[in-house]
Amino acid sequence: MLGGWTVTRNDVAPIHTFTASEDGWLVNSHVIEFSSQLFVIDAQYTLPNGREVVRYAWGLRKPMTRLIVTHYHPDHILGAAAFDVPLYALESVAEKIGAVGDRVAQEERQKVGGDIPANARRPDRRIAEGVEILDGVGLELQRLKGAETEDALTIALPDAGAIIVQDLVYNQAHPFLGERRFDSWRAALRAYQALPYEVVLPGHGVPGRKALYGEMLRYLDVAEEALTAARAPSEFRQRMIDRFPNYGGLKVLDHQLRFLFPEMAHE
Repeated sequence: MLGGWTVTRNDVAPIHTFTASEDGWLVNSHVIEFSSQLFVIDAQYTLPNGREVVRYAWGLRKPMTRLIVTHYHPDHILGAAAFDVPLYALESVAEKIGAVGDRVAQEERQKVGGDIPANARRPDRRIAEGVEILDGVGLELQRLKGAETEDALTIALPDAGAIIVQDLVYNQAHPFLGERRFDSWRAALRAYQALPYEVVLPGHGVPGRKALYGEMLRYLDVAEEALTAARAPSEFRQRMIDRFPNYGGLKVLDHQLRFLFPEMAHE
């Protein structure tokens, strides 16, 4: 099974969320359904999962007009080749994909095989911060700096009381900590927690509400302490599993070990 769908209903633009299975890192693609068209947010890790998002979107009987990638990590960009739609990203994100995307694709293809493309698709169009109105629905696009990664995009729908924060928040899944941005990530979580959006759509795991921010803050505190105390990658991994036994995303937990412990051979 590739994953499952959740629909966040509201009065202006329903949001359809595909959450991949464990093999797909529990990553989310969100399909924003406007009255005349669809925006897809993030492209999945594998081509089969990307094709599943395309299949579902076609079933909504509205054209996909944009695929937006929020940041350059492999689980959000490598499925983009499955989409025949313009690919949008922030300028800084597009530059990062151009610089490292092919290397990232080749590394993941070596691990997974043909379900990963040989090269990362480059964004065709640039997207800017600010407010956009589409079919009478307002979107607020904001550049998020220094959380999971250096640059990412968040998308709020004020009239729906919802915000797509992607990897600022994981829901019941181990997050990627490889860039070690604990302090700035916590600051971003507190800033977004103060925003007036009750519905929070994360980058991994099913959609939730504002409580997700507090859960992420707790996870980061535990992870930073465990990282300081651990003498080896396997010890850190086991500490996190012991503290969060019900969390998924073990593939992400494993993926990050070489970034967190670059001085040690992967155990």
